[in-house]
This record gives sequence, structure tokens and C-alpha cells, in this order.
Amino acid sequence: MVLLEEALKGVRPGKVLDVGTRLGEFAFRLAAVMPKDSTVIGIDNDAASMAKAREKFAERGLRFELMDGAAMDYPDETFEVVAISNTLHHIEHYDKVLAEMLRVLKPGGFFILNEMYRDGQDAAQQVHAAQHTLEAKLDCLLGGYQRQTWKREEIVEIFRSLPLRDMTFTDFQEEAEYDAKLSVKNRKLADEVEKISALPEYAALKQEALDIQARCRTDGIRRCTQLLCVGRK
Repeated sequence: MVLLEEALKGVRPGKVLDVGTRLGEFAFRLAAVMPKDSTVIGIDNDAASMAKAREKFAERGLRFELMDGAAMDYPDETFEVVAISNTLHHIEHYDKVLAEMLRVLKPGGFFILNEMYRDGQDAAQQVHAAQHTLEAKLDCLLGGYQRQTWKREEIVEIFRSLPLRDMTFTDFQEEAEYDAKLSVKNRKLADEVEKISALPEYAALKQEALDIQARCRTDGIRRCTQLLCVGRK
């Protein structure tokens, strides 16, 4: 990822932390652009995701640890880079996680926040935004937590509230392979609603899923634009 390499220009070799790493994909991207002799660690509080990440990337030298991002086991000023990518909207009290990330980041280290946003999108991207919103509703009804995707300025406001310097904000679009994955998820969207068939919200959300699938057939689906926010402690 050339964009990430540019954002981390001048970074020192050392430890890198990816918070809410899930399957480790962003941790892998970080490993690809870090200097030699660096160590990339991904943490997540979901044991199943950690097992899959280890299976997928362990041979690439990445480490994955089961840990709560709001209460990390690491000492102060441990990492040269801390990052959280498309995960913040899954965290109800995200201010605690951001505070912990700042605590474990070394002075002069890089802080990365990457999030997609919902405003200013074309028709195909609006289908993704609608699909993501429905997935968030289902997640909450099934006992998880996920908020609606933020607007761009909301993400900027969150990042600007952090005590960082040399902030940059870069909009970018993912590779087409990610759009293909969204199409697969879209075809299964109405079936996913069956998980809440016993709940009173079922009928409305089933129709919402069918409507989103119809929009996908007309407009296609493309991942929402993402915002890469970078600053230094």
C-alpha cells in the first residue's frame, strides 16, 4: 500500500500495534511497509478472529494476541506505530481505546486511524453504506455493537481531538477485489436477516435487505471511500 508507506515515511524500526485487528489484514499491510527488524502485533477481543489471523499470517512473522483495546497489558511508550482500521465504529466507548493507544505510543511515534465514511458517495457506494447500516442494526440486535458509518467530518473531528501533531487526512479507494467481496455479502443479505426472525424488527429489516439487494442489481456495489488519518505524538 503506497499510501501507507508515504504516511509512515521516517518511521523508526520497532514494535507496531494494530488494534481491533480482526483477521489481521491491516496488520499485514503495516508489516509490508515497516523497516526491517520491526514487529507487528495485532490485538482483538474475539478469540475466533485471533485463531483465523494466526492461521493466515503467522508464517509471515505477525503476532496476534487476545486482548481488550480499552485495557491493554503493554507498558507505556511501547510502540513506534499504533493503528486502528475500520474498527472504531464497532466500539461503543471508543474514547477509552484511543486513550490506551496514546498511552502505549512512544513520543514521536505514528498514530493511524482509518475509517470509511458515508457522505459524498456515488450510487454504488451508497449501496455499500446502506448495506453496512443494515449489518450494524443486525449486529446490535444479536447482542453486538456497531454504529452507523460516520460522516467524513465526524471522523476528522474525532482525530483532531487527540493530542497529536503533524496531522494529515487522505481519502482513498480500496482495490476492486474488495468490491467483489461486497457483492458476495450482498447476495446473502436477506438470508442474514433470518437470524432475527423471532424479533419484532424482522419484517421491516427483511424488506430493507431486499430493497438494498434490488439497488445493488441496478447500481452495483462499491466500497465507500476511506479516510486515512495520521498524526505523531
